[in-house]
Amino acid sequence: MHRVGPLQWIVVASITVALGAVSLVLTTGASIDIDAAQNLRMAINVNHYGVMSMDENPPYNRTIYREPFPVATSAVTVQIVDHFLGKADSPQYFSGDRAKYIKYQNTLWIILLWAAVLATTRWFTGSFLFSVGAALLAVKPFLNGVSAEGVNNLYSELPAAVLMICAAFSLAFAVARGRMWPMVTVGLSFGILTLTKAATLYVFVGLVLVLLFIYARSKSQPERGRRFAHLIVLVATFAVVVAPWIARNFQAFDRPVISDRGGFVLYSRALMDQVTPLEYRGSFYVWARPLLQPEVGSLLGFSPRDLDRGGRLERLGGGVPGTAVYDNGRAAETAGRPQDTASFYHRARAERIRLEREFARNHDPISDVSADRVLQKEGIRLIKGELWANLAMIVPLLWRSAPLIFPALAFALGYAIWVKRYALALFILPSFATLSFYALLTQFEPRPASVAHASAVVSTVTLLHALWMWHCGRRVAVPPSVG
Repeated sequence: MHRVGPLQWIVVASITVALGAVSLVLTTGASIDIDAAQNLRMAINVNHYGVMSMDENPPYNRTIYREPFPVATSAVTVQIVDHFLGKADSPQYFSGDRAKYIKYQNTLWIILLWAAVLATTRWFTGSFLFSVGAALLAVKPFLNGVSAEGVNNLYSELPAAVLMICAAFSLAFAVARGRMWPMVTVGLSFGILTLTKAATLYVFVGLVLVLLFIYARSKSQPERGRRFAHLIVLVATFAVVVAPWIARNFQAFDRPVISDRGGFVLYSRALMDQVTPLEYRGSFYVWARPLLQPEVGSLLGFSPRDLDRGGRLERLGGGVPGTAVYDNGRAAETAGRPQDTASFYHRARAERIRLEREFARNHDPISDVSADRVLQKEGIRLIKGELWANLAMIVPLLWRSAPLIFPALAFALGYAIWVKRYALALFILPSFATLSFYALLTQFEPRPASVAHASAVVSTVTLLHALWMWHCGRRVAVPPSVG
């Protein structure tokens, strides 16, 4: 256990106050829109009408369109704001003072992320300086008043990043120490994370299988039995958190899921798998970082004109605001006319709208859920028919959203396995698996990749610390191995 001296406590306290102050300064009454507005709309309806609904007017019908945890935290914040300012009409919560006060919850998430990364890196390295550096790097992308994942918005990436660090660290700690009760923390953390980002449900299942494989290799029968008991505690705790929400959705919508966007996501990805060889090459230009785009375009032979309507890359341009394809495609999307769209982005959204309206005309009370079910079946069918194309799309999608984070995690995971630092490998695995899942089965927009940013920072700094210790000729003190 690494002792923390008085001076170190002063440094930590000072930085914590500074981070909180910066977060508050960056938070304004700027408008909350798109996905974040949906979370807020549901939070307002929970607080004012007692139902998790995205409807703007009564009757307020239940929904499973988004995960519940970010909605719940915002609902608590709305209740606090109402306590001091009184209730108001819904539009007043989406911009102005009320919006700013609701966003203040992100200050708490920033402080929690800073503290979690600090503690995690200290456990892996034993170095206070390396830990402070890692924690500051981890919060940097979120200390932003402009980007969607920053503190001046209500997207779910910031709380998900905190929960990912907590879940991954608690997993590494619990398995390394070989104790049962820390597994409760692991199950709780992964459960709340799953109610924030539904994709981590599949990641959790994969981690359980990995632990089963590890424990099955134990040579001692009593040790194997004890470890399996730990695994049962882990799964049971996770189920306690997640099962009530899944049961609610099954009872109301006949679908045992966390959210109902899975069909839309699969269908969107299936459409992207249909790129031509030219479009595949052009995707590296379209999805390059803005600073690199001119150089990549010059190298590959593309320019912004290729994203215009009728351009060679128009099918890739729908998700890029400001392009002609994006602006022109929105009308066809809103009208539910996929045949009139040019881009994969607008075609998928228009198809969902078309299906919803078709089910609504047939008096389906859950037309949105039924539409998503159809898209899921079609998406799976298309992906099965283009498996190699689906695998090939992983590369440009990682280039699009995680060009640094994914290689950093992959390299750190390889290092941890090579030097038998299995606790570190277990810490890295959830973030690595989450990004892999996004790249394999979704359209993988850049924003969700930030969930794994802090984990990539911790693992990279841990590697740099090991290199520094080797350079200094000192033995690295590492946490106990998994076994």
